[in-house]
Amino acid sequence: MHLVYFDETGNTGNNLSDPQQPVFLLCAMLVHKDRWQDLEISLERVCRTRLGERAEEDGFEIHATAIRNGSGPFRGMAVADRIMFRDELLQTAIDADVKLISRSTEKKRYKRWMLHTFGSGVTINPHVVAFALIAQVVNQYLRDQNTLGIFISDENREIVADVEKSIKLLRGDDSTLKLDRVIEKGFFIDSKTSRVLQLCDLCAYSLRKKKERAIGLEPKPIDESGIQMVDKITHVGDVPFEDVLDWIKKGAARE
Repeated sequence: MHLVYFDETGNTGNNLSDPQQPVFLLCAMLVHKDRWQDLEISLERVCRTRLGERAEEDGFEIHATAIRNGSGPFRGMAVADRIMFRDELLQTAIDADVKLISRSTEKKRYKRWMLHTFGSGVTINPHVVAFALIAQVVNQYLRDQNTLGIFISDENREIVADVEKSIKLLRGDDSTLKLDRVIEKGFFIDSKTSRVLQLCDLCAYSLRKKKERAIGLEPKPIDESGIQMVDKITHVGDVPFEDVLDWIKKGAARE
C-alpha cells in the first residue's frame, strides 16, 4: 500500500496570465506504508533540531515559499541555514525512497491550447488536466509494484469537487485510463496537520523551479541543491497524453 500525497505550486486558478507565476505544477509523492511513520518522525526531528521552539508553535508549517524567502517562522534565518534546513528535509524523502511524479504547465501555452481546443467559452483549471495525467502514471507505478494506493491532497476549495469527480469517473472508466489501483475516495486534509504533505509542497516547489529554468527564467543559486535532490527521486513513467486529453475533451463536451 502507498499513500499518495498531492500538492500544487504556482496555482493562480483560472488566471493564466500572471507574469510572476508562469508555471503551474502538480506533484504526487508516493510513500510506502511501511516508510510513512519513520518519515514523519524524521521530519519532526529535523524541524526540532534546526528551529527549536519555533517548530513547536501552534500553526507552524514547513512551507517552501516561506523557507526560500525567509518569511514567517523563517524570518531572520540566514540563507545558508534555510538551504541546509530545506535540504535536510528533502534528504528525509530520499532516505524514505519516496517517488515523485509531476506534471507542469506553462500557463500561456495552456491558455492557447484551451482557446484552440474549446473556443472562448470553456475554461478548465490546469489542476484538472495535470491530475488526470499524473493519476495515470501513479496507477501504472502501483500496478508495476503490485500494490494499491490512497490519494491524499491539500485542501483547495477551488478544485476539490473537480478532483473527486475525476477520481470517481476514472475508477469507473472501462478504457485503459481506469484507475484500478486506487482505493476509496480522495482525501483532502489541512496541510498544517501533516508534515508529510508539507514535504510534498517542498518537493513540488523545487520541481517548479527546475521547470522555470527550462523555459528561460533566471536561475537562483538558492534553488540549486533542492533541484538536484528532487531529481534523485523523480519517477517519469509513460503518460498516455493523447488518451487523457481526449477524456478531458469529452468531459468538457458533456458539461
